[in-house]
Parts: sequence; C-alpha cells; structure tokens
Amino acid sequence: MYRNMGKNLRDFMKFGKILSAGLVVAGYAFLSVWCANWLNENGWPLLISLLAIPFITGFGMWQAWKLIRS
Repeated sequence: MYRNMGKNLRDFMKFGKILSAGLVVAGYAFLSVWCANWLNENGWPLLISLLAIPFITGFGMWQAWKLIRS
C-alpha cells in the first residue's frame, strides 16, 4: 500500500513546479501588456511599446525554465 508513496510524492512535487512555472509566465505576460500600455500612454514610440511584450514575456519564460530545471 505504501510502496509507491515516495513516487507519488515526487510526482506531486513535479506537478507543483510545473504549475508554479506556468503562473510565473502568466504573471510576466500580464506585466508585459501592462508595461506596453503604460509606455504607449506616456508617449514612448509604438515600436518600443510593442517590443516590450515579447521581451518581458521571454524573460518570464527564461525564469520559469530556470525554476523547472533546478
């Protein structure tokens, strides 16, 4: 009965890591859109405000990858 408990706990921890990494990416994606909107409203060039979205989201994806790999 308790033979697979360690394996189940490891699987649960891996799932928690993946779920938290997804939340990290979602948070950075929200931040990138908010920053792009703020830049656009404050007179920054449109190209810079549009490039903020993939750069900030890409940084969030990099952070999530580091979280999963650790």
